[in-house]
Amino acid sequence: MATILFHDGCNICLSIAAAFESIGSGIEIVNLGVDSHRAADAQSLGVTRLPSLVIDGKVLKIEDHSSIEHVLA
Repeated sequence: MATILFHDGCNICLSIAAAFESIGSGIEIVNLGVDSHRAADAQSLGVTRLPSLVIDGKVLKIEDHSSIEHVLA
């Protein structure tokens, strides 16, 4: 399974995403502030708070500060 970071595009989330990108982690990074159509994917995987990292189907909350509801269309 894939590893995905879902976030909402705030400064905290962007710094977390940049950290993963800088180490070449191979993690898919999804900015729901830009790609809100992916919010349904995040919810189906069990994401309720942002940012969250999904690893092999398990949701890990990172710097829990935002509900996913604000990016749902």
